[in-house]
Amino acid sequence: MEKDKKDHIKLGKELDLFVQSDIIGRGLPLLTPKGATIKRILRRFIEDEEIKRGYQHICTPVLTKTELYKISGHLDLYRKHMFIFNIDDEEFALRPMACPHHFMIYKSRPRSYKELPIRYAEVAELFRNEQSGEMHGLIRVRQFSLADAHIICTPEQIEQEFENVLDLINYVMKCLGFKDYWYRFSKWDPNKKEKYIDNPEAWETSQKIMKKILDKLKLKYIEAEGEAAFYGPKLDIQMKNVYGKEDTIFTIQFDFALAERFDMTYKGEDNKEHRPIIIHRSSIGALERTMALLIEYYQGALPIWLSPVQIKVLSFTDKNIEYAKEVSNKLKDADLRVEDDFRSETVQHKVRDAELQKIPYIITLGNKEEENKTLAIRDRSGKVRFGIKLEDFINEIKEKIKNKE
Repeated sequence: MEKDKKDHIKLGKELDLFVQSDIIGRGLPLLTPKGATIKRILRRFIEDEEIKRGYQHICTPVLTKTELYKISGHLDLYRKHMFIFNIDDEEFALRPMACPHHFMIYKSRPRSYKELPIRYAEVAELFRNEQSGEMHGLIRVRQFSLADAHIICTPEQIEQEFENVLDLINYVMKCLGFKDYWYRFSKWDPNKKEKYIDNPEAWETSQKIMKKILDKLKLKYIEAEGEAAFYGPKLDIQMKNVYGKEDTIFTIQFDFALAERFDMTYKGEDNKEHRPIIIHRSSIGALERTMALLIEYYQGALPIWLSPVQIKVLSFTDKNIEYAKEVSNKLKDADLRVEDDFRSETVQHKVRDAELQKIPYIITLGNKEEENKTLAIRDRSGKVRFGIKLEDFINEIKEKIKNKE
C-alpha cells in the first residue's frame, strides 16, 4: 500500500459512503445516501452518454430459468458461481450476466442488415457467488450493477464499432480523471480447452481481427494468454488499487460463438440469412467497483461533479441562520447538492468538520456577508474568497460540473 494512502473501505466509513453488515451477509454492501448519490450520478452520466451515441437502453429481469444459460454455455462453465434454486419444479437462477437476455430481445422478430448495428445497453443488476475469501469492499461483491452493452453488427461493421466503443471508454476515463491505466489484449490458452468454446480456427481468426484493429489504432497493450472470455478474445482496461493489486475495470469482448448458439440471424443485402458478430462491452464497468477506484484514486476528495455533497453552508452565528437558509435554498433550487450546518458551534469547528468530509466548497455567512448579500467561499485548498455574488458562484460551479471538473 502506498504510504499514507487509505483504501476505499476505510475512506467509505470515514466519509459515510457505505456500510457492511454480517447480518445481511458478506459481499452485500449497503450504500448510504451519500454513496447512493455517487452511484446515481455515475449511472445517469453513462446512460445519457450512451443514448447520445446510439445505444438503446433496455431493462431485463434479474431472474431467469437456467435453460437460458444452457443455451449460452454459461451453466456448464459458471454453475458454481451462480445462485440457483427451484420454483414450481423448474430451476431458476439470479443472473450472473445479461447477454443472453439481450439476445432474446434481438431474436423476438426477424432482422435485416438495414437495422444493424443494434446497440443494446443496460445498467444490469448481476449476482455472482464469489468465494468468501475473495470479497473485498465494493471491489468484489455478490451483487453489483454493470454498465453492460451488446453490439450486434455485420462483419463489415465490427472494426468501426470497436473503435466507437474505445472512443466511449476513453471519454469516460477522461471524465473520471483516471490516467494510470493500461490495455491488456486477453487471449485464449489452447492448452486449457475446458475453459473455452472449442473452436481453434474461430479463436485464431477473431484474435487476428482484434490485433489488427489494436495495431491500426496504435494502441499500446500487453498480451495475456488465458485471460479471454470463454466465447472470444477481449481488450481489458487495467488499473491498480492502493495495494498495488491489478483490477480489470472495463472490457471489450469479441464473440464468435453465441450468435450461433442462439440462432441469431439477419437478412443480408443478398436476401440470404447471415450470422451477426457480437461485441460485449462495459463502458464504465461495475458501478460499485468504479466507485471504489474513484474513492481511492482521489482519496475521497472527488471532483465536484461526482461529490455527493458539493457545498456546505455554515452560519457564523445564530443571527445569520435566516440568511444562510436563504442562500442554501437558492443553491438547492439551482440543482446543486448542499448540506447545512447551523449548529451553535464555533465556525472553526464547523469548517473542520466540513473539511474532514472533503466537501469541495464551504460557504461561511456572517454579518458582513448578510449585509452585502455576498458569500465567503473556502475551497479544498483552504483558499478563501470574500464578497462573491451568489449568482456568479452558481454559474461558476455549473460550468465546472458541465466540464466534469
